Amino acid sequence: MAEIRYPAFLSYSHRDQAVAEWLHHELETYHVPSRMVGRETPLGPIPPRLTPIFKDRDELSAAGSLGEAITAALGRASALIVVCSMASATSPWVNEEVRAFKQLHGHARIFAVIVDGEPGASRISGREQEECFPPAVRFAVGDDGQLTGVPAEPIAADLRPGGDGKRLAKLKLIAGLLGVGLDEIVQREAQRRARRLRYLVAASLAGMAVTSGLAITAVVARDEARVQRNEAQHQRAQAVGPVGFMLA
Repeated sequence: MAEIRYPAFLSYSHRDQAVAEWLHHELETYHVPSRMVGRETPLGPIPPRLTPIFKDRDELSAAGSLGEAITAALGRASALIVVCSMASATSPWVNEEVRAFKQLHGHARIFAVIVDGEPGASRISGREQEECFPPAVRFAVGDDGQLTGVPAEPIAADLRPGGDGKRLAKLKLIAGLLGVGLDEIVQREAQRRARRLRYLVAASLAGMAVTSGLAITAVVARDEARVQRNEAQHQRAQAVGPVGFMLA
């Protein structure tokens, strides 16, 4: 049986579970624009969907080592998405997942999603608790799998107020996972939204045309009924006139 390959492994603190679930849903349900599917990139052909994204993890053992299933999943993941917050910055689980991924695959395919806190706050006296990046995100990993003092510069999407916003942050991740430029994804999405808007306008106009046709039909039928009613009344009046005269 072939091993499952994951477009990405989602690492997060359980305090950020709501954000992780949103990301997981948005990435797995995203339909890659059809004109891009199958195109060759440095990461291989572009797939139609980014699924499955590995999200759930077993708890770490008391010794602090990753479970066998998690290690295997990290080995089969093409990228690592880290939900970065003040909670994840102090999470030994998240830090160990990042360190293990770097040891297996290097640092190039790590994407940070900032939820709260401040990158680099650990270097500011009195603000250390505001740091949002775990140590394994902030520093490179050596050949022996241990953290070094060499700073790392992760690719980050910002979900904080005043940051990228949900839509742009999601598109940043998608572009990175597909191995294409952000501008292309944004343009493709704009084209797709424009097509949907055209379809919506066309459907609305068609609906208005049908509604207008029904309204006109109703008005015509009402007018015809009024004419017939008036004609009947006129005929009755004409018939009653001679009869009344004869009776008189």
